[in-house]
Amino acid sequence: MKSVATLFLSLAFLSMTGAWLASSSETEFADETHDRSALPVTTTQLQPISSVNRDRQFTGMVVAARSSQLAFERPARLLKVLCDEGQNVTSGQTLAAIDQRQLLAQITELEAGIQQQNAILDELNEGPRSEVIASTEADLAALTADVELQKATFNRTQGLFDRRATSAQALDEVRLAWKAAVAKQEAVARKHDELMAGTRKEKLAAQEAVVAGLAAKLEQLQIDVLDSELKAPFSGTIVKRFADEGDMLNPQQPVLELLETSKLEAKIGVPSEFISSLNREGYVVLKSGQIQVTGRIRDVIAQVDPTTRTQTVVIDIDNAAESGLADGSLIRLAFTETKSMDGFRVPLTALTAGSRGLWSAYILETATDDPSQTTIAARAVEVVHTDGETAVVRGAIYEGERIVMAGVHRVVPGQRVTDTPAATKKD
Repeated sequence: MKSVATLFLSLAFLSMTGAWLASSSETEFADETHDRSALPVTTTQLQPISSVNRDRQFTGMVVAARSSQLAFERPARLLKVLCDEGQNVTSGQTLAAIDQRQLLAQITELEAGIQQQNAILDELNEGPRSEVIASTEADLAALTADVELQKATFNRTQGLFDRRATSAQALDEVRLAWKAAVAKQEAVARKHDELMAGTRKEKLAAQEAVVAGLAAKLEQLQIDVLDSELKAPFSGTIVKRFADEGDMLNPQQPVLELLETSKLEAKIGVPSEFISSLNREGYVVLKSGQIQVTGRIRDVIAQVDPTTRTQTVVIDIDNAAESGLADGSLIRLAFTETKSMDGFRVPLTALTAGSRGLWSAYILETATDDPSQTTIAARAVEVVHTDGETAVVRGAIYEGERIVMAGVHRVVPGQRVTDTPAATKKD
């Protein structure tokens, strides 16, 4: 699109000849204007406009909707890679695998430990066996009989001591033997009560916690086994391979890079003042070289880039897989901006340089006393917009008047002309 300044220079050059001719022969021409034959000119009728359309283009980049560098979560030796660069894969497809032998050995060991702890838990839930209870009751009966015997022995010894038939030491020995028997009886009695009451709930809870902890460790190992196979999280194309079989991998070390090439989107920076002109509901046109596609605006990022002073427009590209576009391709967004603007659209050839920065246009005037006499009148106008071939002007011109479309360097104000409307002009 030519700038208005360039337009003005071009029109000024075209008008210099007419201005020179007018200044050198204005008086002579005015005297002879009725004697010379009328000059034919091509005209068009002025029609007002309220807006103008401007074609706009902004450049951005094509990116895949999703991109992922795939890696394993634990250190291991890479066992196999089942795909290569450029290969299309589907969601859930196994792409690579690492060594699982250590995991399988740990699982076997842990399963045995869980069985052992479950057996202890079962025993606690069942409570003491009847044979153990019977044996404890027998021990309690024997100790009860011993207590009674020790008590009777103490009573007899006490009588002998009162008659001075035995010593105090003998009495003390018998008393201590009685107390020891009572202590043994009470200990066995408490054990019997515990057996009859069953296992304490605190002990059961502790054993259950042991079993649950081992089960959690087993579940984690089983997850690690599943993660030993690298699966595609979505359908796409393998664009890069970082490792080969036999490599020792660190956690989160990339093995493959996957792009979702079936879904492409364009990210294009658009100045904020043009955001409102975008078609947010329908389709937009995108071009990349000779490729032309359509898309739909998904979102406009509510942030202005501090360097480019643009907002990023995200566009979902239609039929991306068949379009021939690739991740990283440059792409252009083309749209038409409609701007409110009052005035008249005229061809650039209808304008000539005027005074004080204005321009002049030649309008047809008909004599009131002789309608057959048509002459030229110069009107001052202001150029408010140009698109390279036409201009939008406003000033001392009015709807319905006829303006000379071309050859303005050949006419001067007051010159008699004959009108040839542009609509009747033959190619």
